[in-house]
Amino acid sequence: MTITLARIDDRVIHGQTTTRWTKARPVQGILVVGDDIAQDELRKKVLKAAAGNLKMGVYTTEQAVESVPKGKNSSKDFFLISNSPQTFAELVRLGVDFGRKLNVGPMNTREGAVVLGRTVAIDEKDYAAFEYMNQQGIEIGFQLLPDDDIKPWKTMKEKYESLSK
Repeated sequence: MTITLARIDDRVIHGQTTTRWTKARPVQGILVVGDDIAQDELRKKVLKAAAGNLKMGVYTTEQAVESVPKGKNSSKDFFLISNSPQTFAELVRLGVDFGRKLNVGPMNTREGAVVLGRTVAIDEKDYAAFEYMNQQGIEIGFQLLPDDDIKPWKTMKEKYESLSK
């Protein structure tokens, strides 16, 4: 089938993922990509519990080069989720096709990040990753919940540039 949702969410899998997004998009499994996540056994257990009845795999970026195409070419629908725009940018650099759209959910405040709105704060590395993906033809939309309006990268980019001067 396909990757029905490619999403950045700093919480990765949580209640909104399993209650709201799974009703908005078809899904039988979740592919989680992140080197930090793949190496954290406790976090993997927590994510597996949060995924409930959905199949879940956790992969390093290197492993995702093989696992994402397998998921995309399987008979099931998957969400592809990472906690970082840098991870998605690296997937694009490595030639991984997850579709042409990237949904951005919560990226909460952290040191060095510029707050762009409700639950969205990005830093210079995030900005560079989004800009790279945008230049590669990936349509980036910021959207907390399925029924929220989507804010395009162009809007968020302009806001970041005006606030980070």
